[in-house]
Amino acid sequence: MHRAVRLSLMFCAALLVPGQEQPQLIWQGQVDGVSILRVRGSQVDVEEVRGLPVQRQRASFFERLPERRQNVRLEVIEGRGRVRIIEQPRPENNFTLSVEIDDHQGGSSFYSLGFYWTGEPRAWPGTTTGLLPGTERLWWSGRVDGEAIISCRRDTCEAEVTQGGPVTRERFRFTHALPNQRVLVSLEEKQGRGEVRLLEQPREENEFTARVLIRDPQGGPGDYSFVLSWSRPRRDELPIARRGMIWSGQVDGQVRVVVRGSQAVAEVISGAPLEREQAQFSRSLPSRDLPQATVRKLRGRGRVEIVEFPSARNGYRLVFEISDPRGGSDFYEIEVAW
Repeated sequence: MHRAVRLSLMFCAALLVPGQEQPQLIWQGQVDGVSILRVRGSQVDVEEVRGLPVQRQRASFFERLPERRQNVRLEVIEGRGRVRIIEQPRPENNFTLSVEIDDHQGGSSFYSLGFYWTGEPRAWPGTTTGLLPGTERLWWSGRVDGEAIISCRRDTCEAEVTQGGPVTRERFRFTHALPNQRVLVSLEEKQGRGEVRLLEQPREENEFTARVLIRDPQGGPGDYSFVLSWSRPRRDELPIARRGMIWSGQVDGQVRVVVRGSQAVAEVISGAPLEREQAQFSRSLPSRDLPQATVRKLRGRGRVEIVEFPSARNGYRLVFEISDPRGGSDFYEIEVAW
């Protein structure tokens, strides 16, 4: 029987003694029989191999178990039976620590265990030094059986299998999200028995996505990892907004216009109905964050401003409002750029 105990990182001051080395995890519980603890990240899973379920269990994480190879040290603070590490964190077990508690005497006994490990490295995984100023990186690893394309955009990566079996044990980390603009990425620290190469640079045509091809020619899955690095854009390198559409119409009062894709829908908030409304698109509004979007009034006497910029939170909509405060209507022509 398995029971998963999901735990957030928390601090238990009563367990800390000033001046002494402190454990990264303290686990406690009432054991009657044989149980196995499996620690991964900031989660503890308990498997009852023989006997009764563990009672009164509690885990205090002072630091999550990092995803890297190392030998964890175990200290039995309290407990009468045999406690031993049966599996150290390794890539092949998804960096999971396994501990067996064997309480062979009659009845149950209270156990308190301390675990010590080395925390997350200051340098990026796979490197021996920290990042250069102005440099960002993403690190990816997984098991590939055949051929796959790894597509990384913003702060996520997705694997697409083009041939062979599924990609498993996929993990990735970013120092910072890939920007929504052209940057030159470099493929570094390639590891794996097959081919790893950069397939596409981030460009507007591919929604600023970096793509890496992994081709594994041997039978069965193989372990692969790579690092992509790029220079952090300066403020003066922010993308310049280009005209996306021209909206026009006769406004008398306040109007809200919602732009999404290649459609613009106008809503009268107050005042008279719209007349002569028209939207001419030069290109569709893309589905990505566009903090650099702008509106420019070409004709009209009132005020025009953006009230919502496209983002994932609003379904990548651009919303602007027209306020015509004077009596009667006026013709407006508005350029929207992104």
